[in-house]
Amino acid sequence: MKIYSLFVFVLMLAFSCSNKSELSKSFNCETSEIKNDKEYLDFKNNFKLKLPSTWKTNKYYSEFQSEIFSADTTKQLSESFIFDASYNFGNLKLDADYVKKTDSVLRMNNLEKIKSGQILFQNKPALWYVVKGKKNGFPYHQFNLMVENTETTYFSVYSEIYGDKNIEERICESISIIDKIEFLQ
Repeated sequence: MKIYSLFVFVLMLAFSCSNKSELSKSFNCETSEIKNDKEYLDFKNNFKLKLPSTWKTNKYYSEFQSEIFSADTTKQLSESFIFDASYNFGNLKLDADYVKKTDSVLRMNNLEKIKSGQILFQNKPALWYVVKGKKNGFPYHQFNLMVENTETTYFSVYSEIYGDKNIEERICESISIIDKIEFLQ
């Protein structure tokens, strides 16, 4: 019986370790749970996500998008990050032309793309990238994820990360929130 229990434990451990999302694997993130989370639903009932209940969170909407914006205001900006997720109405094709246009906009804003990739996010085509530069005089990184949802909708999320410390850790914290987003449409 002990051998059987050990086998089941090892099997469960192996399964949970291999259960990382493609996004988590891209950054070698350890999966983590958000403590004291609160569930938020966007105004137009397109998606929901869980954020720490201590973060200041606002929701916005227009005829073209529905957005949830959040930040940990209990920490200094150089230790935290700003998080923004939006469900957008419009056509988005994550092709070579989109990448060219994005790269051009990044150069115009003096941002350097330091890492990027294409994945399937919840079985939908997605593109992610990390840029660095300066914003308001501070060293700054931004993590972006764009997801083709349907022919007429797409999802975008970004994290603004200020300072130079724990960048990968804060990106991984963002990814742990992103991985649990649930599309309702």
